[in-house]
Amino acid sequence: MKHSWMKRLFCALIACILMLPGATLAEQEAQRAQSGELKVLLKSLGEVYALNITLSGSYSLNGNADMRFNEDANLRVTAVGDEVWLATGGMTLRQGERLTLTRHEKAGDNGLYIGGSPRGKLYCGSLQLTASDGVLQPVLLIDIEEYLYGVLPYEMNDAFPMEALKAQAVAARTYALKRRADRADKDYHVVDTTADQVYMGYDPSYVNAIAAVNETRGLVGLYGSDYATCYYTASNGGQTAMAHDVLGITTDDGYLAVSDDPYDLENPKSPVTSLVLREDGCELPELIEREMKTAATEYLSAMNYSDELENIFIDQILSVAPHTTLSGEPNRMYQYLTLTYRISACPMTPVYSEPTNLDRIHALFGRNTYEPVLLGEKVGDPVVLEEEFSCEISVYDQLKTGLNLKISSIDCELTTVRTQMGEESGEFVIELRRYGHGVGMSQRGAQWMAGEYGMSCGEILSFYYPGLTFTEQVFETEMLPAMDSLPDGVSLDSEGTAVRQQELPALKPGERYAKVTLATAWSTLNLRETTSTSARILTTLPDGWRVIVMGEADGWAHVKTAEAEGYVSSQYLTME
Repeated sequence: MKHSWMKRLFCALIACILMLPGATLAEQEAQRAQSGELKVLLKSLGEVYALNITLSGSYSLNGNADMRFNEDANLRVTAVGDEVWLATGGMTLRQGERLTLTRHEKAGDNGLYIGGSPRGKLYCGSLQLTASDGVLQPVLLIDIEEYLYGVLPYEMNDAFPMEALKAQAVAARTYALKRRADRADKDYHVVDTTADQVYMGYDPSYVNAIAAVNETRGLVGLYGSDYATCYYTASNGGQTAMAHDVLGITTDDGYLAVSDDPYDLENPKSPVTSLVLREDGCELPELIEREMKTAATEYLSAMNYSDELENIFIDQILSVAPHTTLSGEPNRMYQYLTLTYRISACPMTPVYSEPTNLDRIHALFGRNTYEPVLLGEKVGDPVVLEEEFSCEISVYDQLKTGLNLKISSIDCELTTVRTQMGEESGEFVIELRRYGHGVGMSQRGAQWMAGEYGMSCGEILSFYYPGLTFTEQVFETEMLPAMDSLPDGVSLDSEGTAVRQQELPALKPGERYAKVTLATAWSTLNLRETTSTSARILTTLPDGWRVIVMGEADGWAHVKTAEAEGYVSSQYLTME
């Protein structure tokens, strides 16, 4: 009996453990550090065969600390066929198909500048350059958080509320990691343009965007156990969209939902284009008026009214109603508007031949032989018709393109119609909204939620990605350790020469020290037997050597070192 009780208790404990939230394993996985490196194709540079690069940090060639660059070195990398050539410091090196400017740890600014980049900002990472058919492919290898420093201020304004910026940081981080997972076997994970996310380098003046990245470090959205794509858009026009409806995405986007977005709709910065149709039919756009009149011509012709457009007049617009969505309800991506209206039209009156004088004489004597001949018809004065007419207007072909109401580059705008009172007539206001694809987070909606309603980053993300769970992950920064300091006298800017000079003797009265100062570190100064350029050369003095000056006359200096004594040109000496 005792063992049975203990067995039941043990089973109950196991059941409790199994009933713990399923996120436990995911949380453990999230805490396991993973690589934070992202490969970014710098597509914005265009198709280039050469790049000028200025380093502003600690870099080696292909990760070899024994082949390092000065921290402010200027480089030129050129593609010649399928080979990369590197020119720097007066030396040109053939590197094969690929080279990498590898970044090492260093305090302060640690990156490089690329000539021709969109904003001329610092690129914080290693740069991999591959040559193919005379073209360079530049791929930046960068830590995910440093990447976001160069994304956030260009995808969302740095002046947006902090909670909106934080939501943008989480969405952008998750998007990049999803792309990395999907393209793990590719040369790059994302491009630096709107094809993925705009990346333009690090600018420390964007303090809010940088803070938003730091305050959400490692925070990502998961759909099940995978990263979500976390699409976002400038403005959804008042309703969120599904990826498969707008972008043709076939992968599961069940973490999204079609729902009304009052925050985007309320934001006065959300783009909108509009067309006003007066109820009395006056001042109609030519395209709309032509379509309305054309729709009535078949009926008018059958009822013996003129079907010429100039003889048809729009008297009143009764209603304007959108219908037929691109992907079914509840989407409001309406394809058509139905206009109902009344018109005036001109009846066609028959025209007969007139009797001749002879016909009239015959008629006087009772012999009416005249038979009128139908010559045709004439247009009568317009009359108001009681019938109601209707026509369809295409939203995307006629309004968006024909009347230039375009907002988005793809056909996904939302169409609404509202009525208002004008100065002379009631009006139907047709509005098109949605800037971008409308999928995921609306940046204008997030701005309004945070700024006007004080909503948090988490509330914004939950509203736009209702099917996601958010978790904090740990990413390792993949950067080579700092390089050891160079030995004294090794760098190009070191003083002195490569030859060790013997110590000079002590000065005697009237003597003084001077330094040999030449144009380059590799030049030498001739020490001659007498004060003549044709005199025998006793030895040469390297740039930077010290001498003792015993006297000067006629542009010549009488000097000595520990090993020799003679004459040199005074212009190449700098007195100490």
